[in-house]
This record gives sequence, structure tokens and C-alpha cells, in this order.
Amino acid sequence: MATPMISTRTGRFAAFGSQILTALLAFALPLGGGFVATWAFYSTVDNRNFPWITGRALGLAGYLALTALVALGLWMRHPWRYRLRVGHAESSVRAHAALGMATVALIVGHLVFLATDRYAGVGWLGAIVPGMSHYRTMAVGLGVGAFELLLLIAVTARLAGRRGTRHWRAIHRLATVVFVMTWFHGVLAGTDTAALRPLYVGSGTLIAFLVASRRVVCARRTGPEADAEAVDDRFKVLQDRFVGTAR
Repeated sequence: MATPMISTRTGRFAAFGSQILTALLAFALPLGGGFVATWAFYSTVDNRNFPWITGRALGLAGYLALTALVALGLWMRHPWRYRLRVGHAESSVRAHAALGMATVALIVGHLVFLATDRYAGVGWLGAIVPGMSHYRTMAVGLGVGAFELLLLIAVTARLAGRRGTRHWRAIHRLATVVFVMTWFHGVLAGTDTAALRPLYVGSGTLIAFLVASRRVVCARRTGPEADAEAVDDRFKVLQDRFVGTAR
């Protein structure tokens, strides 16, 4: 009787450790990338614009996390995934959830630093209400709107399996729209867009390729794995299982 209990307890500890490691990586990798990209163009030591620079670094980190989040989500629902068999399905779902939390946290930090910095010209109202920023109103408004839409997606994802599959799936598909809005926000609002052009071109190309290839493959319907609804249903089952174990 003791052996199964020990085995179960060990399995739970291992699963918990795996979740913590995934969450740490989801935060650390984008955050490191964001600060490295910012430090490459600005000196943060003894700089009066430190809050703005930190906010910018957190914004880049959030963008990297969002790119990984959307790319992984698209790949999990891509028909090619069932042919290439890269990674374990449940591990992908856990990584996807961790990236979602990291993205929200990093962007919150981005908004807080910019809202509290007079140099940024955003302010608290501009960080919450689209179109109320004094600095590049349209570009900042796109970012704020994208973040609020991301929050809606995160809440509905957390409630997956409780309110029906159809509504959850329809809202979750807006993640690509969030990425597009964020992409334009970064390109139009950043003063360092020229220096970061490779990042924006590379990330935009990756997401565009995943979206386009999935649509093309699903439209051809060369097999059961190419059925968009079937792929979404498999993803939904994994999502429900993950939400159930997280409660």
C-alpha cells in the first residue's frame, strides 16, 4: 500500500517541479532578451531615463513572450504537428499556459513603468484607455487595446470547459489579432524601430507563415489530421485536462 502512495506523491512533486521550471523559463528568457536588446542601444547606468528604458525593456520582453505564446498556440493547432511529432502535447500546453502568464506579467510591468514616467508621455489614463496617450496616440492605443484583448483571452482560457467549447475557441483565435496589433504598436511607437527591424521582420514572418500554412493545409483536407475542427478539438481536450489538473 505504501509504494503506490509514495509513487503518486513523487509524481506530483515531479509535475510541480516541471511547472515551476516551465514558468521560470517563460519569464526569464523573454525578460533577458528584452533587457539585452535595450542595453544594446541605451546606457541605463546613471541615466535619468531609467524608468522609461526599463519600461521599454519590459515591453520588448513582453513582445518576445507574446511571439512565443502565439507561435506555440498556432503550432499546437497546426496539422503538421501530428506528422512531425515535436515535443509532448501536455508539455506544450503547460508551456503555453506559462507563456501566457509571463506575457501578461511583463506587459503589466511595461505599462506601470511607462505610466509613472513623465518622460514617456503616456500617463495612467493613456496606459488604460486606448487613445488617451499624449505620446503617439494611435500607436500606444493599439498596444493598450491589444493588452486588454489579451486579458479577455486569458480569462476565457482559464474558464475553458466551463462555458462551452464554441465561445472559448472563437475568442482564443483572436490571439493572432493581438499579435498583429502588438506588432504595429511596437513598430509605430518605438524610437528604436530601425535598430530592431530584424526582430520585427523575423517574428512577423514566423507568425504569418504559421497562420498561412495552417489555412492552406486545412483547406486541402488531405487527411483527418488536416481537419481544422479535429485539430482544434484535440487541443481543446488537452486544454480541459490541463485546467482540470490546475484547479
